Amino acid sequence: MDWQVEVEQFIRTQLTDWTFDPHATSGDPRLLVAFATATEELFGVAAHERVVIESPTAQFDATKLEVIAIARAWQGRRFSTGERASDVLMSAVMTDVSARVPPRDARVFAVIHQDNHRSLALCQRYGLVEEMTRPHPDYRRLVTANRSREAADTT
Repeated sequence: MDWQVEVEQFIRTQLTDWTFDPHATSGDPRLLVAFATATEELFGVAAHERVVIESPTAQFDATKLEVIAIARAWQGRRFSTGERASDVLMSAVMTDVSARVPPRDARVFAVIHQDNHRSLALCQRYGLVEEMTRPHPDYRRLVTANRSREAADTT
């Protein structure tokens, strides 16, 4: 699975630079590192940033999920509470996105390899269900439905 190796290499060789690049501050890059409380074992890494998506007819603010990765030893595992490790990490990411000032949860998107069925399912569970143009034939770009702050505040 070349896409798994690609993600691992990004985390090992580029994620720190991506997070702390002084030129990236306008995108408000965020790095989250998740540890299991009971064992203090690293189980996941995630990163997101503010971006502007442009199409021929529109432009809008969004949050790009740069990477959501569960350690191999934790893939498919659940905590003693029954929660999936992937759901715990994704919930933390989506909470962090919403907590930014100003909030960045109106539109959230991710680029996922079409064969990465677990990540596709995870994104769909968190509302990334609309497909945008593909950046590459093997990769899908999924985005949440437009969620205006006014509508979110009334629910």
